[in-house]
Amino acid sequence: MKSLLQKLVILLIVIGAPCQLFSAVDQTYVERILKENSEFIEFINIGISNFSKEKREDLKKVYQKHFNAEVAFLQGEYQRAFDNIYDSQKDMVALCEYLLRMHYMEDSKKILDDLAPKIIRSNNPQARKYLTLGYRDRTVARTYVLVGEASHPKLYSYKIFKYIEAIKMCRRAKRYGFLALYTGQDIKAKRKVFNEMLKNEVKKGSLFFERYLDRTDDEYIKEMKVDFNTFENNFYESQKKKKTDSGTGVVKQGDGKDEEVFEKRVERRVRFRKENRLALYLLNGEFEKGEPIIRFYVDDYIYKLIFAGLSVIENKSEHSEGNEQGADFKKYILHHRDNYSYLVNGSLLDELQKEVKVIDSVKKNDESQNPVDNKSVNSNTDNKVQPKGDAGKDKDESPKKTEGNK
Repeated sequence: MKSLLQKLVILLIVIGAPCQLFSAVDQTYVERILKENSEFIEFINIGISNFSKEKREDLKKVYQKHFNAEVAFLQGEYQRAFDNIYDSQKDMVALCEYLLRMHYMEDSKKILDDLAPKIIRSNNPQARKYLTLGYRDRTVARTYVLVGEASHPKLYSYKIFKYIEAIKMCRRAKRYGFLALYTGQDIKAKRKVFNEMLKNEVKKGSLFFERYLDRTDDEYIKEMKVDFNTFENNFYESQKKKKTDSGTGVVKQGDGKDEEVFEKRVERRVRFRKENRLALYLLNGEFEKGEPIIRFYVDDYIYKLIFAGLSVIENKSEHSEGNEQGADFKKYILHHRDNYSYLVNGSLLDELQKEVKVIDSVKKNDESQNPVDNKSVNSNTDNKVQPKGDAGKDKDESPKKTEGNK
C-alpha cells in the first residue's frame, strides 16, 4: 500500500510539474556536456598540434559541430545543441583513437625500448625502477584502450574519456623513461645537469646558486669558505654594476628603508646557507638530498630537470656517438614538452577559430518563407502597375468619346 501511494504521489508531481522545470533540467545537462566536450577538444588539440597536423581537417569538423552546439545553446535550442555535441563526439572518437594508436602507444614503446639498453647497462637500481614503472604505465594504457573499444558503440563520451586516460598513461610512461635516463648517468653528468638547470633559472632572473655556476671542484671548495659579510659586500658591488638603483629590487643601505633592508638581508643570508649546503651535496654526489633545497627556488622542478638532462645528454651523445643520437634526443625534447601539455609549434585550434562558421537550422524555414515573400512582392508590384493601367484606360476611353461626338 505504501509503495502504491508513493507511485501516485510521484505521478501527480510529474503531471503537475511546469514545463519550465524540464527545460531547466535540459539546460543544465547540455551546459555540463558542453563544458565536458570543450575540455575533450582542448586536450586532443595538444596532441594533434604537436604530432599530427595532417589531421587538421578532421579536427576542424569536430570543432565546427561543437561551435554550432555553443550557438544553439545560446539560442535556447537545447535539443539541437545536444545533437551537435553528439555528432562532434562521434567524429572525435575516431580522431582520438588514431592519435592514441599511431603516436602515443607507438612512440612510448619506441622510447622505452630505445632507452632500455642504456639504463640496464648503468646498473643503477633506481633507474631500473623508473623503467619498470614506464612499462607498467604503458600496459595500463593498453588496458584503457581495450575498455574503450569494448564499451557500447554509441557511448562516445565514455570512449573518449578512456582514450584520454590512455594518453595520460603513455605520457607518464615516457616521463618515467626520461627520468630513468637521467638517473642512470654518472656523477659528473648529473652535476652538469644541475648546473644547466640552475643556469637557465639565472637567465630568467633568479639569483639562487649564481656564484657556483660553471665552477670546478676546487672553485666549489674555495667559494664555500667565503663568509657572509664578504658575500654581502660582493653582492652590493655586483648589483651596482648590473642594474641601476631604480630598476633593481635590492634596497641600498642607508636609504631610510630599514625594515625592507632587514628582510632582504635575511633572505640573502638564508639563500647563502642553502647555496653552500647544495654545493656540498653536489660535490659529494648526494643529489637527492639537494632536491628539497632546489624545489624551494625552482618551479616545475621535474620538468626542468628532465629538460636540462636531455640537453646535456644530447650534447654528450653528439660528441661520442654521432649526430643520429642527437636527432633522437631532439625528438625526446618534443615528447617531453608534450608530456606536460605544452604546445611546441602553435595551436591548430587557434587557427580553426577563425575558419568556423555558424550553420543555423533557420535556413530550412527561409525556403518555406520565400514563396510568401515572392507573393507579397508580386502583390506590391501589381499595386504599383495598376495606376499605369488606369492611365491607359483613360487614354483608350478618350477616343471613344471623340467618336461619340462625331
